[in-house]
Amino acid sequence: MNSRSILINALKRSGKQRGLRIVKQNNNLCDGHIKKADHNLIVMTDLSRLGHDDWVVVTAYYAMYQSALSLLAKIGMDTKDHVSTVAILDYFFGEHISNEYIEKFNQIKEKKDRVEAITIQEKYIDYMWRAKRARETIQYGVSISYEETDEIMQHTRDFVSKIKIVVNELDDKLIEVINGQKDELRKIAAGGQL
Repeated sequence: MNSRSILINALKRSGKQRGLRIVKQNNNLCDGHIKKADHNLIVMTDLSRLGHDDWVVVTAYYAMYQSALSLLAKIGMDTKDHVSTVAILDYFFGEHISNEYIEKFNQIKEKKDRVEAITIQEKYIDYMWRAKRARETIQYGVSISYEETDEIMQHTRDFVSKIKIVVNELDDKLIEVINGQKDELRKIAAGGQL
């Protein structure tokens, strides 16, 4: 299932706990999620030094997840569904939308380098999917070791840094373009055709 379909289905469940809701942009919540992500990065590093590889994976994933939630708060979206969270990153910020954004941003006189700054490359989306799978395996399994601790820690630091860049680059004009896309998704989810 592609990210657009995931989001439409999640919007159809908007009244339920794991649905996707379009909410008011919340910069305070955005900052809070970034602080929590930074805290998880510190905990991840501390746990690694102590040799707790299983919990390194868990905190690594949650550092990524909290930073992703900061971006959702910044653009006015809320979900507790981890798959929907990743789908939002892919749909609104993935590499495949660069040309569409460039066209829309040209209409509001934005520059291509700005689009590149807010584009989340596929490798970051992949980092989060892999961390999610590893976290589920480690957290719900019985193993306390993880072979790729250094790699997941580096990917987590890179992911959180990239999300911070995206959050910092978003301004009212860029969010307005995203709001238009959110409205289109909401209409489709409500049964309207676009």
